[in-house]
Amino acid sequence: MVGVLLTVALVAALVAVGARRYRRLRLDRADARRSGSTLESAIYVRSFTEIDTHLSTVWCRCGGYLGRLGEGSRAHGERRYRVARLECYECDRVREIYFDTTDILH
Repeated sequence: MVGVLLTVALVAALVAVGARRYRRLRLDRADARRSGSTLESAIYVRSFTEIDTHLSTVWCRCGGYLGRLGEGSRAHGERRYRVARLECYECDRVREIYFDTTDILH
């Protein structure tokens, strides 16, 4: 009887861990496809104010607030980008968001 209960508890724990890992994997994949997660998917902006507005609406996947660590510029071919580096106050995850600023600078 005790052996059966321990087996059921073990299986339940394994299912819970597997479900948590699967959810985290799904969130990572969705985060990688989100606009601004790479240079190729950079968010087109017409003013630097749009960057501030967008960053004020972005939250971490854990639900925590993302604070700015800094911003920088990057060039790739003829295109110019602004990269915002953010860190979650809850889970300490660091994220970069890319903005296409080519038309602002020309």
